[in-house]
Amino acid sequence: MHNKKHEVFEPSFDRKECYSIPFMQQKTNYIHQNPCKAGLAKLPEEYPHSSAKYYYTGEQGVYPMVTYMELQDIDLTSSSLQE
Repeated sequence: MHNKKHEVFEPSFDRKECYSIPFMQQKTNYIHQNPCKAGLAKLPEEYPHSSAKYYYTGEQGVYPMVTYMELQDIDLTSSSLQE
């Protein structure tokens, strides 16, 4: 195990490329439901550390948010981002 003290992710964890809006919506909805499933909130937007409040109401929560919809038109290959 190369002298590792711990692992952050399970060995089977794989990243997923998110190329479509429906796929992003499904993943975002799944993430927003996690605090409810864990009993930390009754509604996703009630959990203070979630982006759900912004997605569902448009109100900023504890952390400043933008949605994946706002980011979709940014050219990540632009040389201006590398300055």
